[in-house]
Amino acid sequence: MKKTKLYALLLAAVMTASVSAGCLGKKKSTVTSQPRPTSSNEDKSPVDLSSMGSDVINGELGTMVSANDTDFTLNAVLDTGMRDDNAKFIYFDITLRNNTDKEYELSTLNNFYIQLPQGTKLYSEVRTQLYAGSHFKDDKYFVDPFTIPSNGQFSGIIGGFILGDEMNEFDVCFFPTGKDPNNKKTVIKYKITADKITAPDASVLK
Repeated sequence: MKKTKLYALLLAAVMTASVSAGCLGKKKSTVTSQPRPTSSNEDKSPVDLSSMGSDVINGELGTMVSANDTDFTLNAVLDTGMRDDNAKFIYFDITLRNNTDKEYELSTLNNFYIQLPQGTKLYSEVRTQLYAGSHFKDDKYFVDPFTIPSNGQFSGIIGGFILGDEMNEFDVCFFPTGKDPNNKKTVIKYKITADKITAPDASVLK
């Protein structure tokens, strides 16, 4: 009698273990790995630092320059009058036309920089965008990134940059990358002097 009960208990234990193993096996078999989403790189070329800026186009303020299916005009270099530790905030008023059938994004950080006479390069700073958001009208100033419509035009104020108050001679440089953000072989340069730096028109301010 005791043996019968013992066998019954052992049999029940084995069956329970088998069922549990079967359940675990089924649970494990239903888990499938999900592929991670990847961004398309079909429009991006490898970064080639050796050729960056090797093709220089000298532009003139207010005059359109065409390169890489892009028509670009630097309309004005703006000094808002803001001073922070003897430094000024500089912005660009631009017009850009995309002559392709695909829209793309540009940004101040990737496509623009300022070069000083001694060769130093300055890049955009976030706090200038925060300042601009509070002082320029929303439909006049655009934070990064900004979209250039296909076969369309973008116009607005972008930036900015922080320069020492005494810095009034520098180059504004623009990479017309188009839909390929790594295509930086061509750079358009504008030589800026003190007489070419202007205050923003009242119509663009809040």
